[in-house]
Amino acid sequence: MRQETAAVKRIQKARTTLLLDHPFFGTLLFRLKGRETSSVKTMATDGVSLFYNPEFVATLSAAELNGVLAHEVLHPGLQHHVRRGNRSAKRWNMACDYAINPLVIDAGLALPKDVLIDNRFRGMSAERIYNLIEEEEDGGGQQQDDDRKSGSEKGQDGRGGDKNEPSAPETPGGFGQVLDAPEAEDADGKNLDEQARDWQIAVEQAQTISKLAGKLPAGLERSLQGAEEARVDWRELLRRAWSETTPSDYSWMRPNRRHIWQGLYLPGVQREGVGEVVIFVDCSGSVNSRQLSLFEAEVRSILEGQRPERVYVVYFDTQVHKVEVYEAGQQISLRPVGGGGTDFRPCFDWVEENHVQPQTAVFLTDLYGTLPEHAPAYPVIWATTGSQHVNFGQIVPMQAA
Repeated sequence: MRQETAAVKRIQKARTTLLLDHPFFGTLLFRLKGRETSSVKTMATDGVSLFYNPEFVATLSAAELNGVLAHEVLHPGLQHHVRRGNRSAKRWNMACDYAINPLVIDAGLALPKDVLIDNRFRGMSAERIYNLIEEEEDGGGQQQDDDRKSGSEKGQDGRGGDKNEPSAPETPGGFGQVLDAPEAEDADGKNLDEQARDWQIAVEQAQTISKLAGKLPAGLERSLQGAEEARVDWRELLRRAWSETTPSDYSWMRPNRRHIWQGLYLPGVQREGVGEVVIFVDCSGSVNSRQLSLFEAEVRSILEGQRPERVYVVYFDTQVHKVEVYEAGQQISLRPVGGGGTDFRPCFDWVEENHVQPQTAVFLTDLYGTLPEHAPAYPVIWATTGSQHVNFGQIVPMQAA
């Protein structure tokens, strides 16, 4: 009992120190309710509670405790607790730690020894780091980790067998874990979007306070902006960009059924038949298996609704390696070949040489490669896993996929 009381006092003192010396972290930290637990070996947070093991707190120096608490509050600050999706909880924690730890150290705070830091990952989002870790560990991103099973099977919601007792995955060098945001009944009735919005507002307020005090940590604003970008649904962006390439017009022949029940007869949108679609898949190694499977599933869904006359799937790196042709109604399957650098010019040459007239051309790529000097006459969508820019076409960022 004496040790638990000491842990409470030390954490309270650390909160005050952070509020004075590092107001960004200190302000956010007061949003988390401290909860002692023995089911977590170090610390963990779900965006509502700060779970801590008093035995772990006793091993930390005052400076390290300040750093660990700043680390913990950055997890919900960057909305890591609402962004995991169906990813492995263990790898997600590693990726989030790699994203957070440099920010804590750059702010002048200390962390325990042997924490997860790798300069390769500096400035990257947790999602992008996750993809890189997955490629390295699984030899190309195959989903082999049985930790990917559902939360009910593996306790990935951070609640183990007893819903009220947290259960955090153990990772090498991990000391402050992130758990999934709690269900609405455990978060004052707020759903995930509402919890994320609350933290966004809190972060904006903490930024304002820190700026007024002249103590906003360097490089933090860019990471916070990246967290917002990672929350953007690339699927919706892809569908929107794709629909904009499909000719349509209003027609009284097919009234808008959405308003008929109100006695309003308004013209409906009539889409013309979709002709040929070309999908270019970059085989240079820039797209991992996870991103490929997500992209394939979304494209299938879009094509099922549009039923184009013909779909060409073109695999390329510095040249076109293979072309697969799917007729109307056939289900596409993406199977990359090749490997090497990237040159986009042969793709556009292939379209001209084969007299293909695409309604839409979609590239799945990281955009690192040589582009043609001039835009083609048909619309181009770049579903990109990188952060490059192009001078034509629409970009759909897939770094967070």
